[in-house]
Amino acid sequence: MKGLLFYVLYLIIGSYAEREDLSGKAFTFPKQTATDYVKITLDDKTSLTALTVCLRFFTDLSQEFSIFSMATLTHHNAFLLYKEPSGVYGGHINNLSAKFFGLPVEVNEWISTCMTWNSKNRLIQLWVNGKHSVKKPVGNNAAIHVPAIITLGQEQDSYGGGFNAHQSFVGDITDVHMWDHALSPCQIQNYITHASFSPDFMEGYNEGVGFRILQHGDLMDNI
Repeated sequence: MKGLLFYVLYLIIGSYAEREDLSGKAFTFPKQTATDYVKITLDDKTSLTALTVCLRFFTDLSQEFSIFSMATLTHHNAFLLYKEPSGVYGGHINNLSAKFFGLPVEVNEWISTCMTWNSKNRLIQLWVNGKHSVKKPVGNNAAIHVPAIITLGQEQDSYGGGFNAHQSFVGDITDVHMWDHALSPCQIQNYITHASFSPDFMEGYNEGVGFRILQHGDLMDNI
């Protein structure tokens, strides 16, 4: 296990709180808003030199929306995955971006997506429903420096905030996983096809991942 990140998990809905993890959890964002989001706080002061994020989403949006947003104290788009109105996917690493064309853009269908990045070769790559993009270089070998804040449902234009309703996500997000290395194509296919895959640092290191729902839609289990 490479992960050196420590998390504290609080699931907060109104004034009620209990320890949870993301296993079997799905988050429903029912409306376009700048106030509904899931917040994941990475507290350990270390650096990420590689990262893979996988999740599944379901939406009927045709406009631009954020899929996964990580911000640090120095970069509000430290690790960002989003989709444009044209169906083009975009990825950011430390505020530098690349666009990916020709990937599946179905609406009202579950989309399984992964984004990998490695600072050594600067390459990022997207996978959508088993189809992969070309690899594109982004950045200058710089690491992502934690602490960091991750939001689902909103794109951060500042550290932990700066939300814009027109970039918000409407629909369902589930099966969120992160690894502190770039997964192999075989491992990504295992995730996409719901086969077994290696534990991520959200599950395996501290047996519980930190996320805090500050404002929320409906939290659903076992979609």
